[in-house]
Amino acid sequence: MASFAGIRKRLGGPIYAVADQCIYSASQLLLSFALARALSPSDFGIASAFLAIVSFQYILHTAVVHEPLLIKRYYASRSAAWWSWALVAAVSIAGFLVWQFTGFPGPLNWAGVALIIGYEIFWISRSILLVGRRFAVLCISGVLISIGYVAVLIGLKPASWTQALLWIAVIQLPFSLLIAGSLKNVIAPLPAPANAQTLTLKEASAYGWKASLSQLMSWIMTGGAILLLGSSADSAQGGLLKIYITFLLPMQYVLLALGYYILPKLAANWKSERRKDAFRLFIKFVVFGFVVAEIGGVLLGLLGPHLVVLAFGKNYGGMDFSPFFYAPAIFGLTMCLRTGFRAAGRPGALLWCSIFGALVFAACMLMARGPISYIQTINAMTLGFACMAVAMMAWLFFIMRAPAAPQAR
Repeated sequence: MASFAGIRKRLGGPIYAVADQCIYSASQLLLSFALARALSPSDFGIASAFLAIVSFQYILHTAVVHEPLLIKRYYASRSAAWWSWALVAAVSIAGFLVWQFTGFPGPLNWAGVALIIGYEIFWISRSILLVGRRFAVLCISGVLISIGYVAVLIGLKPASWTQALLWIAVIQLPFSLLIAGSLKNVIAPLPAPANAQTLTLKEASAYGWKASLSQLMSWIMTGGAILLLGSSADSAQGGLLKIYITFLLPMQYVLLALGYYILPKLAANWKSERRKDAFRLFIKFVVFGFVVAEIGGVLLGLLGPHLVVLAFGKNYGGMDFSPFFYAPAIFGLTMCLRTGFRAAGRPGALLWCSIFGALVFAACMLMARGPISYIQTINAMTLGFACMAVAMMAWLFFIMRAPAAPQAR
C-alpha cells in the first residue's frame, strides 16, 4: 500500500496537469467548431481575425505573466501583479487598435477590446491556479468554459460575428471571482522568507520582452496570416486558414508536451560530461517528432475532407487538404528543434532563426498575386518554417560540435 501511495503521489500531479491541458485544448477546438457552425463563412473569417489578436495576446500573457510567475511563485506586491496584468492588456489593446485603424476594412468595432479583457481575466485565473497546483479547479473551469462556448454559440445562435465575440467575452467574466479568491496565494507574505524570490513589474516585463520575440515571429506566419486574410475583401479565406491551423493543434500539443517532458534532462546534460547522451536523446526526439507529424499529416490529408464536414459543417466541404501531405511535418520539425535551443540556453540564436523564417514568409506573401488565398498563405508559411528549420539545424550543428564548458570542481 505504501508503494502504491508513493506512485500515486508522484504521478498524480502530472496526470492532473495533462488532463487540464487536454481539457483546455479541447475547449479551444470546440470554440472553433461552434463558431464555424454558428456563423457564415465570411463572418467566421472576420471572427477568426479577431481571435488572431487574442492569440497574439496569449503570447504576451505567457511571457509577461504566466512563465515569470511560475518561476518566482510570488509577486512582490499587489501593485506588481496588477501592473503586470495591465501591461499585457494595454499592449494587446494597442495592437488591436493599430489593426483596426490600418488593416480592418470595416468601422471601428469595440468587441475586440471586450474579447481581450475577457480572455486576460480567464488566463490570469489559470496562471494563479496553476501556481497553486489546483488542478481539479483548473479542469472544472475548462469544462465550464467549454459548456459556455456551446451554450452561447449554438444555443443562443448569435445573429452576427459581433454578437458571437461579445458573448465569448462575457462568459469569461465570472473567472474574475477566481482571481479575487486566489490572488492572496501569489502575493509574497509579510515578512517575506529570507530565501524568497519575488516578481516585480520590471522583472516581468524584461523577461516577457525576451521570451515573446521568438514566438512573435511564428505568430506572424500563423495568427498574423489569419489576421491578414480575415481583414481582406474575401474574409472567408481567413476562416479557411483558421481551420487549417486548428487541425494542426493536436499535433502541436503532443510535441510540445513531449518536448517539455525531456527538456529538464536535456538541459542538465547538454553542457556536462553526459552531453553525448543528451545529443542522442535530442536527435531521437527530433526524428520521432518529424515522423509523427508526417504520419498525422498524411492521415489528415486523406481523412480531412470528411473530418472538416463533421467538425465545421458542409460550408467547408470543398476545402483543399493537399498541403497536409507535407506541411505538418515541417511545422512539427521546427517545434522539436526549438527544444534543443532551450536546452542549450540559446534564446538569441533561436530568435535569429525565427526572424529568418518570418522574413521568407513575408517575402513570399509580398510576391504573391492578389487576391491571396489560404492555399498561397499555407505554402508561404510552409516555406518560412522550412527555412527556419534549415537555419536551426545548421546552428544546432555548430552548437553541438562546440566543446563542453569546463565543470566547476
